[in-house]
Amino acid sequence: MHIGQALDLVSRYDSLRNPLTSLGDYLDPELISRCLAESGTVTLRKRRLPLEMMVWCIVGMALGRKEPLHQIVNRLDIMLPGNRPFVAPSAVIQARQRLGSEAVRRVFTKTAQLWHNATPHPHWCGLTLLAIDGVFWRTPDTPENDAAFPRQTHAGNPALYPQVKMVCQMELTSHLLTSMTDAMRFPGGEMADLYSHRWEIELGYREIKQTMQLSRLTLRSKSRSLWSKSCGVSYWLINW
Repeated sequence: MHIGQALDLVSRYDSLRNPLTSLGDYLDPELISRCLAESGTVTLRKRRLPLEMMVWCIVGMALGRKEPLHQIVNRLDIMLPGNRPFVAPSAVIQARQRLGSEAVRRVFTKTAQLWHNATPHPHWCGLTLLAIDGVFWRTPDTPENDAAFPRQTHAGNPALYPQVKMVCQMELTSHLLTSMTDAMRFPGGEMADLYSHRWEIELGYREIKQTMQLSRLTLRSKSRSLWSKSCGVSYWLINW
């Protein structure tokens, strides 16, 4: 990205706008409903917290690590009208468990495809520039997580927490591939300049771990089925 493009993006950014309101301009309610139907996730009876709205709760979790779930729901005002102005914390937990992970995974995949196809990404020498990198996350020390995820060992001693390993692909608009041997097509000086930008994906991980997760030692969710949604949505929001 050239400096002129970057300055133009900064000038158009509204720092006072609610990020969830901004995201609502792009996250189609019909797409959410379609993903729920495709995953076989349906609300069998009328509830104050429909599963469609719980998808927004998952997004809110990624943006508000310090807030309890019921406060996120109340702040987003995603409940249907009822006799009580607020929702009980237990109702939010139950709704999140009913939602499962497959519907959230489909929302993540489909929106990523739509946004990527709709965005005119800068290219270099006719190539789309991507980074692939790995990262690990500590999960809460529960029997379920301990059975599902191996612990790293150091000097024969197991780590304090089970760890989830993730491999991600990030669109960078600038990345160097070592197979670029055609000096006429891929000027060496430009390739050297591009290499520094490969660290963008590392900065993305830092944003998730330090800013969104508030540098907490473990992920927020305690069970395997629940952390997969929050972890995936955090990465999805960073790319958005």
